[in-house]
Amino acid sequence: MQKFIALAISAQIGLITIGAAGQARAATNTEAYGYIDRTGKLTIAANFDEASEFSEGLAAVKIGGKYGYVDKTGQMQIAPTFDTAKPFKNGLAAVISNENDVRLYGYIDTTGRVVIPAAFESANPFSEGVAAVKFTCSKENGVTSDTQWGYIDKTGKTVIKPAFAQAEDFQKGLAVVYSGQKAGAIDRDGTFAVKPAYQMLLANSDNTFSVLKTSGPAMSLVGFGYNWLVSGGLFGFVDSKGKTLIKPTYDGASSFSEGLACVTTGEGAKGGQPRNWLYIDESGTKKIDGKFSFGLPFAEGLAPVAKGRWQNSGMTPALVSAKWGFIDKKGKTVVPLNFDEAHPFSCGMARVVADGKSGYVDHDGKIAIEPKFSDADDFSEDLAVVKTTRSAATKTE
Repeated sequence: MQKFIALAISAQIGLITIGAAGQARAATNTEAYGYIDRTGKLTIAANFDEASEFSEGLAAVKIGGKYGYVDKTGQMQIAPTFDTAKPFKNGLAAVISNENDVRLYGYIDTTGRVVIPAAFESANPFSEGVAAVKFTCSKENGVTSDTQWGYIDKTGKTVIKPAFAQAEDFQKGLAVVYSGQKAGAIDRDGTFAVKPAYQMLLANSDNTFSVLKTSGPAMSLVGFGYNWLVSGGLFGFVDSKGKTLIKPTYDGASSFSEGLACVTTGEGAKGGQPRNWLYIDESGTKKIDGKFSFGLPFAEGLAPVAKGRWQNSGMTPALVSAKWGFIDKKGKTVVPLNFDEAHPFSCGMARVVADGKSGYVDHDGKIAIEPKFSDADDFSEDLAVVKTTRSAATKTE
């Protein structure tokens, strides 16, 4: 989501950074990436220069300058031969082999067999049987820089022709696309269900959309990496047919999750930056008003929230001196705001950061895995990537 919004909105955008998330991962001579289970036990040795979360039983890892895929036992199931490797979805993964110096994406299956030849400048994971891909521009195919994105099926056949400046994954039969500089949503036939009339659309889990209309300074949650985009506009919400559910009245908004969204009207703002955030339901009714400086979407019944202060640094506003914790849907603090970072729950665990080290808390707010890792990721399929002391041997078979 973060990448597509950054590309789709105009050059007026600035980037807000909160905490230290989003930093580039790199192994060292003494530390590397491996995987822990929910008890904190290292179940896959820390031998990888880079590692990603598990998806469909496989995870992309980098070793010796190339990417391959390991299974949950740590065995290399697909040899490290790729320059880029994305997660498996719907049984396929987008990869770049860089053969003959051609850096184009194709797709492989879980055996490593190429099922869709390399032909795309960019490629998203499959979702609901189709994938958004960026076609190459040429006079022969009539594709221009404004109409490079379309959709293919699992055989590589084009099912929605390239006609969009940007395209996102399908969710419950709809996908956000950009026609020119306006966002809308299409159905599986490529027909607009929500006409392209918005500066930005964020898909919600219930088939509604958070919308941005141009009219003033605003902020929007882009992902769980604590990065925000600033652009002109006010936020509201529309349904899957484009009907307005909540008029654009908010200076900032996250997408809905578990029936709630975090929004701000700018109350308590200084220097034009929102200060107080609250949670509303899908009717726009205020449900939780904790006067937080920032809040992330709910996951597994809990949401990370922070209290701190906004600080302008040129064109990059930042939330500084913030402490994070978790609240439930009644607004009760379940995990005290004692952490430097807090991430949404996944697999019953939430990643937190204290004094530069990552660990995990459980639903009861107890420390389940002590903060001791110099880098870590959220749990996926009951395993989590961590950076720790490099293991002695490397599994490559």
